[in-house]
Amino acid sequence: MTGAPSSWITGVSNHANLLTLMFRESSFNSNAVNPHDVNATGAVQSDGAHFNCSRGYAQVTAVTFAENHEEGTSHLIYDPLANIAAAINYIWRRYGDISRVQQANPNLPPHPY
Repeated sequence: MTGAPSSWITGVSNHANLLTLMFRESSFNSNAVNPHDVNATGAVQSDGAHFNCSRGYAQVTAVTFAENHEEGTSHLIYDPLANIAAAINYIWRRYGDISRVQQANPNLPPHPY
C-alpha cells in the first residue's frame, strides 16, 4: 500500500515508530480532534471542529489528508487505515523516513506544534 517497511511499526534504528507517533498524537483515539493547535482555523465542520483541526490517529489536517491520501482507502479522515496511510505518505514526502520525525521517537520529548 504505502511502501513503508514493517520497521516503521516496530521501530527503526533510533526506535522511532508509528505506535509512538499515534500514542503521542491521539492516545490511540481514531476520533481525536485537536481544536487548540495552530491549525485550528477555518469553517466549523459537521464534527463540530474547525476545518483545519488535526484529526484521527495520526492527527492529520484535512489538507494534509487530501494531499497524501492513499488510493484505495476511505476518503474519511477518521477512518483509521486511511488516516495512518495518509500520515505515512506525508512522512515519506516531508521527512523521507520516520526516523526523522520527533513525535515518533520515544527517546525524544514530544514535539509541540
